[in-house]
Amino acid sequence: MGRNMARWLKKYWIGAVIVATTAVYVPLAGRTGDDRASQKSLDTLTEIMGLVQKESVDPPTPKQVAHAFISEGLRTLDPHSYYMDEAEFRAMRDEQRGSFFGIGSIIVQQPDGIVIVSTVRGGPSEKMGLRAGDIIKEIDGKSTENWTSAAAVQKLRGDKGTVVEVAVQRMGFPGLIRFSLTRSEIPSNSVYYSFMLNPTTGFITIKDFGETTSEEFERAVRNLKSQGMQSLILDLRYNGGGMLDAALGICRQLLGPNELIVTQRGRDPKDVVETRTPKGSGSDPFPMVVLINRGSASASEIVTGAVQDHDRGLVVGQTSWGKGLVQAVMAINRTRGLALTTARYYTPSGRCIQRDYMHGIDDYLLPEEDPKEPIQPQGPKFKTDLGRVVYGGGGITPDFVVNGGKLTTFVGDLRFQHSAFFKFAVLEKEKYGIKPQQDVNDAIMARFKTWMAEQKIECTEAEWKDPQNQADMRDQLAIEMQNVAYGVEAGFRYTCGRDPQVRKALEVMPEADALLKRKMLTFQQAPPPKSQVARQ
Repeated sequence: MGRNMARWLKKYWIGAVIVATTAVYVPLAGRTGDDRASQKSLDTLTEIMGLVQKESVDPPTPKQVAHAFISEGLRTLDPHSYYMDEAEFRAMRDEQRGSFFGIGSIIVQQPDGIVIVSTVRGGPSEKMGLRAGDIIKEIDGKSTENWTSAAAVQKLRGDKGTVVEVAVQRMGFPGLIRFSLTRSEIPSNSVYYSFMLNPTTGFITIKDFGETTSEEFERAVRNLKSQGMQSLILDLRYNGGGMLDAALGICRQLLGPNELIVTQRGRDPKDVVETRTPKGSGSDPFPMVVLINRGSASASEIVTGAVQDHDRGLVVGQTSWGKGLVQAVMAINRTRGLALTTARYYTPSGRCIQRDYMHGIDDYLLPEEDPKEPIQPQGPKFKTDLGRVVYGGGGITPDFVVNGGKLTTFVGDLRFQHSAFFKFAVLEKEKYGIKPQQDVNDAIMARFKTWMAEQKIECTEAEWKDPQNQADMRDQLAIEMQNVAYGVEAGFRYTCGRDPQVRKALEVMPEADALLKRKMLTFQQAPPPKSQVARQ
């Protein structure tokens, strides 16, 4: 898929348990030696913070000093413990709830500024006439120059019923067009895509795990079955995780009765929690393939690990991120939060898939997205219910390793540096119209080449005629044309037909069917054995 890994460096949490925290002051004279040592360290920290604020050439605010000290201190624990200020904590809760109040636009940061890629059907943006390709130049009278998309999102969201003023630059109009948009509830669905890939195979993408994910997934499966679904591809690529309860809810729908989903172990050896599916639960199993890649982490790995360990389906793609740590999110004064690692989790076979971070957190946070060679599993061996070998440590290794499609350097520059395909697609829609699932013919390519010259985008004849560049340019143009004309799901559907990982999933679906039948036949009379470490 070739998406930039940097967008996935957001800190994710799993098993988010909101608890109140209260600081209790104990007089120093009544404290133990450890208490006195802790108080001395706190006194030193307070003194240093005071000196920074008093003597620094550019004195920060007390809030900035506290945030910096807390954040850097938590970095020494592990890569996933972190502090959230008011805005970050509010954004986390919005993501978990599955909705927020905003204008209903999907925006991205491009070289020209904050650009609307598509609008949410029925949302304020669509109702007021905002379009794909509009560049947001002002929000509430303030210029968005040099803003990030995250900064724009923060300003566009707000309380229900409040008004936000937006000024956009639109192709073909000399000045800015101004809109007054009343914020309304916008669903932030976890199930991002749900459609039939072919007459018998359904396709569901879960982008994260929030409070409504399990219900959304149940509705999506029910809807696809009504359309004739007999097998499913579950896409968890670039899904960085979310709430543990949501992952458990998905597993309860997919696994059989009384099957282990995940085990959590805290710092106390006695602190062990096993979560299983209900004993009397029944399921209507169907062959399934799970798609993962380097951006699949945390709750995504819990679901994938349970499916793989219980031989419920096959896994296709690239080795997942490798996050086996559980965070509890503790509310601080109800407005801020602390995500603190409190346990490790283990898949049903007993493997912990946490990747090593002891050689530097920066290296841990920036893994190679598309390694030239498949990542070889190096952790201990474990066995699935049917005796297949799987590995612990370093993420989940797919049953079939398939790299995602990667753009050539030339086409990548056109897409990321110039936003060429998106800009041209907006123009193409205005001038010629776009049909559903329309391919890019020679006439469109000729117009695109002329447009590139008008935009002074450098392109040699050799680069233009290169067969791989030609194929990639046609695909990227077709995807963006669908995006701007019919929304991002239409563009994604077009992508699926050319995606090597999706194609492989379809290819191995008969094998997934055979695995499921073998599992059901094997355990009709006897319960699944306890998974064990494979002895070497």
